[in-house]
Amino acid sequence: MSSLRNSRRKTDVVGDCIDKLHEKRRAVREEGMEALEGFVPVDELDYRYFTIFDRCCASLRKGACREATLAYRAIGLLALTVGAATADGVDCSKDILEKALPVLEETLHAPSSGVTTMVASLDCLAAVTLTGTRRPEDAAPSVEAVWGAIRRAEDETKPSPEVLAAAVRAFALLLTTVGDLRSYPCTVKEAIIPFHDLAELLECEHPDIRIAAGEALAVCAELNLTQHASPEDIQVIEMILSDLVADASGGQNLTEEQVEFFQQIVDIMSQVGCPEMEESMPSSYTSGRSMLRVSTWARLVQLNFLKRFLNKGFRKHLQDNLLFREQVDSSDAVGEADEQPVGKGRRRGGGREKRWSSAMRRDRDIAWESKNGFSLYD
Repeated sequence: MSSLRNSRRKTDVVGDCIDKLHEKRRAVREEGMEALEGFVPVDELDYRYFTIFDRCCASLRKGACREATLAYRAIGLLALTVGAATADGVDCSKDILEKALPVLEETLHAPSSGVTTMVASLDCLAAVTLTGTRRPEDAAPSVEAVWGAIRRAEDETKPSPEVLAAAVRAFALLLTTVGDLRSYPCTVKEAIIPFHDLAELLECEHPDIRIAAGEALAVCAELNLTQHASPEDIQVIEMILSDLVADASGGQNLTEEQVEFFQQIVDIMSQVGCPEMEESMPSSYTSGRSMLRVSTWARLVQLNFLKRFLNKGFRKHLQDNLLFREQVDSSDAVGEADEQPVGKGRRRGGGREKRWSSAMRRDRDIAWESKNGFSLYD
């Protein structure tokens, strides 16, 4: 009997997490939030996701940096875990977005927020918006909050490159949820994509910020969002990209990979065509070494974020989470000559189609129909 009780105790990750989140000792509460690192099947969460979210918000109010960082991460993980599920008739991920946004905005506006807390809150904002948006205007408040963080960081005497890079990466991810903006008012379009500011970020000296801005621009071009930019902004962006490709912008000593990266963006902006992106997954993420083929920049941006944010839980989510399950073609092993660093895209001629089973397509459509305007799926 005791062994059965112990087995149940081990498997009830959600219950154990909630118990620890109610503890007075901070170390125990932190353990509870860390327990969400692993993938928790959505049917185990049911109505208890309300409790987890509320307890994480309580941890945020306590002010300790490590606890706040873990709480933001836990809220983001919770949003990705519940995905398209409902509990007590409530759209879980949309509810998390609506409740988390005011808390996140408060942190992003607070001058006392440290770098670690700011980065954690930006990642959390990206995660909850990715899962909780249903229409372009749903993403607008999150985008506005991100750009507010970018402008405040730029106004500081010593801007934090970590915060700026995290904010621009979050913006690039949020763009993948936008979809078609043609039917929306100009105010919504301008709030979502300030192209003038994006052009300035392309000229930033810090490579992480510059690359993140390039990815955001690539997503804009790929989803035809650049049609909402003024001719003047497009001209400035094209000039900056040309300088980056020629490595003539102030002698920034770009690497060959970075030059190729910006050349791909130039190609998309020139409507030469969108090269198929290919993402190499480390063996720790799948059996053997196989390729997860990503056909677009938007999907590549989503995938890179998910791999970084989910960390050890990425493999389990990839296999079991209907929210963003991708088909991995493990039949094509990658040779040593074909291996490339995670996050690096490359061109492929005449890409192969991903092989989806009918069951996976059915599960995917049921789970994520009418969710994001542009999700991880074809």
